[in-house]
Amino acid sequence: MTWDAYNRRKSALREVVAIADRRRDVTLTDLLDRVDPAREAFDDESALLLELQLAWYQRLSGTLDRIAGAPDAPGGTAIGAWVEAAAQMPGARALLDANLENPVLAKGLANERIMMAASSGIWMNHPDAAALGERIIDQARERAVYPILAPETETSDDHRSTGLVARLKSVLAA
Repeated sequence: MTWDAYNRRKSALREVVAIADRRRDVTLTDLLDRVDPAREAFDDESALLLELQLAWYQRLSGTLDRIAGAPDAPGGTAIGAWVEAAAQMPGARALLDANLENPVLAKGLANERIMMAASSGIWMNHPDAAALGERIIDQARERAVYPILAPETETSDDHRSTGLVARLKSVLAA
């Protein structure tokens, strides 16, 4: 991947996440259709989903690292980190939750479970680490509080693209 392609991909992902944060009812297909550079940056919904999962995983692991020295019990720290990361990325979290059964996410979900278990003081190679990590994530989901969405202010053509090309076209048309 070239630097230009990488930068286009990251820019498209930022725009996709921003829309998903505002409109948690959107699907991966909607997002690919609404964001001009998204179809160029991501081959399909699976590629976008994997990129969202990577962004989530990075946010979660960063949050875990940041609060690792907190005085709480280790399990509480892992749950708190998951809840905090989910509040920071509500749109991405909603898209991931809507696609938990997608086989594309299986390996990443397994790694997340192990990371959550390890962050709670469980040995990573423990035979039940994944199951224990899943329980920790379930507890975190129960505690997660997502920011309240502002009332929808988009017009009836809210499915139009919001990318650079669409914005330029609207400026030139005016």
